[in-house]
Amino acid sequence: QTYPAQLMTTPPYVFAFITTMTTAYFSDRYTRRAIFIMFWLIVVIIGFIILIASQNLNVKYFALFLTAGGISPCMATCIAFISCNISPHTKRATALAFMLSVGNSGGAISGQIYRSQDGPRFILGHAINLGFCVLGLISVIILFVSLRLENHRRDRLYGVVSSRNRKISVITKELKKEVVDVCGIGSEEDRRKWGYEHMSEEEIRDFGDRHATWRYIL
Repeated sequence: QTYPAQLMTTPPYVFAFITTMTTAYFSDRYTRRAIFIMFWLIVVIIGFIILIASQNLNVKYFALFLTAGGISPCMATCIAFISCNISPHTKRATALAFMLSVGNSGGAISGQIYRSQDGPRFILGHAINLGFCVLGLISVIILFVSLRLENHRRDRLYGVVSSRNRKISVITKELKKEVVDVCGIGSEEDRRKWGYEHMSEEEIRDFGDRHATWRYIL
């Protein structure tokens, strides 16, 4: 029935609100993004496996808490992950616009994969979502390893950046000041070490995430 069904959608989304806000707090507190995305993707994968395998309505309803409560913090943390690791502003804005446009296409796709003739189990739709979640998990793991290796490479070439500077991408009121400090022009000795001695201040600042002192937030 429509009315009870609408009411029953509320608890999973309340749970999703709680998981999203909690993840946002701890993600910023510990300056970590990828680990939270990976954790919640695993939770969502478990949820879709239960939805596919189980025919018990109570169990399937529990699985909705896993899928809704896991995908919501994933989306929010993905936005923060991109915002933290791409610079300068034009490059970041383009990346965010692309990610959001691809993400919003899900609304159009969902109507095609959750077909009325597949009810009440909707295995096709759940299976497609499960596949994309697995693909997302693999992608995040590859990205995490790649960025970690790049951080180590820059540490070897240019020296280890202080713990304070590693927090430049935390979303705080000081974000702009922190980014300028880390990706600034540096001293004359710094510019020689970085190989930037013949560049103007504007050219050095435009390096963004390619700057010698930039370290990716993982």
